[in-house]
Amino acid sequence: MYLLDSDVIAALRQSEPHRAVLNWVADVPPNRLYISAISIGEIQAGIEATRAEDRLKAQELEEWLLRLRCAYGVLAADAATFREWARLLHERPDLPAGDVIIAATAAVHRLTVATGDVESFERFGVPAINPFEPQP
Repeated sequence: MYLLDSDVIAALRQSEPHRAVLNWVADVPPNRLYISAISIGEIQAGIEATRAEDRLKAQELEEWLLRLRCAYGVLAADAATFREWARLLHERPDLPAGDVIIAATAAVHRLTVATGDVESFERFGVPAINPFEPQP
């Protein structure tokens, strides 16, 4: 099972989505794909920034976010996740907290992170796959 990193989610939203990512997502049953609540928050922050400039675009993004939430399981950052986050952050305090929460979520739920930045997650011992590269 897989936890989609924010870069993979963003690639699905582009006007011309990344072909390898689309193929990879199409090959994985939807019930094996998850997103982190932190990714939902990151997307919502982007929507709010957009809303100040373009209310119609923000509404379109809100509708897309709702479809995204319905399409994939959303994993909350619970106590076990935050305990793992603290352990991982202690090892690498220089990394963005959001990335560390995604790594912690994957570790707690024994998921592989789907990301274009495999090395960032593997340094924590979290398995990762790069769907931006064609899969064998």
